[in-house]
Amino acid sequence: MRMNRHTVGAFVASGMLLIGGGVALAASGDGDRSARCEARLAKAAEKRGVSVEQLRADIQARLLARIDAAEKTGRISSERAAKLRERVAEANLCGARKHTHARFAARGLVKAAAAFLGLDRAELRAQLHGNSLAGLAEKQGKSAASLKAAMVAPAKARLAKAVADAKITQARADAAAERLDKLADRLATKVFTK
Repeated sequence: MRMNRHTVGAFVASGMLLIGGGVALAASGDGDRSARCEARLAKAAEKRGVSVEQLRADIQARLLARIDAAEKTGRISSERAAKLRERVAEANLCGARKHTHARFAARGLVKAAAAFLGLDRAELRAQLHGNSLAGLAEKQGKSAASLKAAMVAPAKARLAKAVADAKITQARADAAAERLDKLADRLATKVFTK
């Protein structure tokens, strides 16, 4: 599972790099993000002397080639490769941002959980097999609530700084904090099998 998740991340990151850096981190609304992303695609296509559809097809072809290579070297199974090919075929480059950010947020939360538990990455990975983050915390005599608070604390501090620097609104920070709390709840109770 871990290899597949990283492989998907690499595919998404590659696609975003190919369109000229992806979508900006600070944006005010979904409609605005989509319009800006489409504008970036058009600009990148113009710069390369191709149509937007040709650029999308080129990106899709590169992603499919990476999936094929990963399958041939045995990094992913044939079943996983088929699912990834299906996702690439259905993908909308300007819609991938939300999924990518959720994955990065999850990594940050797990990293904060490891620090709270006093474990490095390898130790956490070894202890998580068949267990949950909350289960590991309880084994150390720590509460699940304090684990969740520790998981979201670094991200919430960054949100507070962004509000103080007028980079985002308080309402947007509150919405992001709410999503982080929900993600922390899910991650804390998830039993990891691989």
